[in-house]
Amino acid sequence: MIKLRLSCLLLIAVTSSQANTQNLNSASIIKSTLEALPNCLHYQIPTHFCLWLNKWGDIDTTPILNHYSPDLVVSVFNKPHDNPWFEVNELIDTVGKPIQQGIIKGTTGIDAGSGSHSFQNEREQNIFFKEADVIGNPALAIMPGIALLPSNVSPWQPYFQSMTDSLLWRGLPPYAIPEEGLALTLSLIHHVGSGMVNWGSIYPHEGKVVNDNDLKAAAVIAARAADIVTSSHQFGHVYNQVSTACGKHCKAAPIEENSKETYFQMIYPVAQTNCTILGEDESYASNMLNKDGSYVWVVWRHYEGCKNGDGKYIGRT
Repeated sequence: MIKLRLSCLLLIAVTSSQANTQNLNSASIIKSTLEALPNCLHYQIPTHFCLWLNKWGDIDTTPILNHYSPDLVVSVFNKPHDNPWFEVNELIDTVGKPIQQGIIKGTTGIDAGSGSHSFQNEREQNIFFKEADVIGNPALAIMPGIALLPSNVSPWQPYFQSMTDSLLWRGLPPYAIPEEGLALTLSLIHHVGSGMVNWGSIYPHEGKVVNDNDLKAAAVIAARAADIVTSSHQFGHVYNQVSTACGKHCKAAPIEENSKETYFQMIYPVAQTNCTILGEDESYASNMLNKDGSYVWVVWRHYEGCKNGDGKYIGRT
């Protein structure tokens, strides 16, 4: 893994008068996240406990918690400066664009392109290419810490930016990563949608998707970008890894397609208060289409385990 070498910028929530009214800002992302808590948190009242032997020889207990956490915000958009998240667009993506141009120009000798493309080949009528950012959800900064397991994601931290991963995000060089070279085989197993529903494969992890629907293509790209940051085997991609550990005896689920441990909440262009598994509902693809090709989701991950206690862990009730 090559870590994303961007400084963790302190993004400040701005008022809507400072940002384009069609864009998101950090304040609106926090608001949308909190409004979804009743439907997406899936909090289970603790009925079991972890046991800890403290230094005085007494046994302390902490609850075993089970819930989801709104860890990440995934933005998908057609080209640089199209990210609906105002602060990230103005700060992080502004830095990423010249990096992208330098990488592509220096490697191929041509300028970096972007956007969707149509071809005469009847088997490739619709090819969508989009950029993607994966950023720590600013709402984590105000989530209640007492009743929840601690998220292992830092608010506003960039975990993936396709512009700094521009070579592999464009499939250059082709199949540089072994599992990407098995894309045709893996696509039969790892794709967005269950059963006969297939919006697109998770592999290869690049910004190009062949599809007839802009929302489906964006959803596949969002799933790919989110999948990268919790995988431990994405050699060559430029990203910061998100851990699946949240304490001494606490585990957070990796982000996976079609999994009941990973939910997506759309917050742009429609601010929803419920979560879904991408590819689960075909009507979703037609009802949520956005003419500007930009979409933003909050990714909720399943957490389960002990709140950390004092002393040595000795078991569970």
